[in-house]
Amino acid sequence: MLVIAGLSLAAAASATASAASFPQDARADFMSRCRERALAQNPGVDWADSYCAETWPAVTRSNPLVDAILAPFVEGTPAALDPADVKARTTAVRWLPARPGAQAFEGAIGPVKAVARRAPGAVLELSWTAVGEPVPYEVVEALRTRGAVVVPVGCYAFGAGESNTVYSVEAAGHVPFAMTVYRREAPTGAAWSTLTITADAERRIPTLDGLRAAEPDSDWSADCS
Repeated sequence: MLVIAGLSLAAAASATASAASFPQDARADFMSRCRERALAQNPGVDWADSYCAETWPAVTRSNPLVDAILAPFVEGTPAALDPADVKARTTAVRWLPARPGAQAFEGAIGPVKAVARRAPGAVLELSWTAVGEPVPYEVVEALRTRGAVVVPVGCYAFGAGESNTVYSVEAAGHVPFAMTVYRREAPTGAAWSTLTITADAERRIPTLDGLRAAEPDSDWSADCS
């Protein structure tokens, strides 16, 4: 396993990028969308505005991750069927040197580990984990704030605070692709929080029926609100 700790501080700094990639009215649009969703799920609550304001930094913090996720899907380029192609396109990642003939590549965007590999098709995987900390990224909302249409295909939960969701993503200037987000919020201060985002570099977008067929023991649902 390659060691990520030796990456330069420049990569760490990129993970705290501002909202420069967002439209000018991005925060207002996010606050409106977030408040509407919070009230739909919890009618009458008085904390929606404060919750959304506290979530906004996690959205802006996700900008470098969004840059990496979108990179293999730029319109007009051939499908990135090989992990080496994925690596070459994702310049937002600080990639580590790889052995000659390597079939998998590792790098990072600040504290987020990046891997380009086959699983069995080519994928780009971004992962973050820490003990007792809330997940500090909101990649789905960051994509939406940058104008992408991100629609859940199916999801299932392992319990409160742990879920796996597959999305279809359509962004201007990019071909559609599928993205899976596994998220686990630490239930206690001694437990692990985890976020894993996997983009299918071969641009295969599953259906709900296909997800159910592939994982029949998982309780896939179309209700991913």
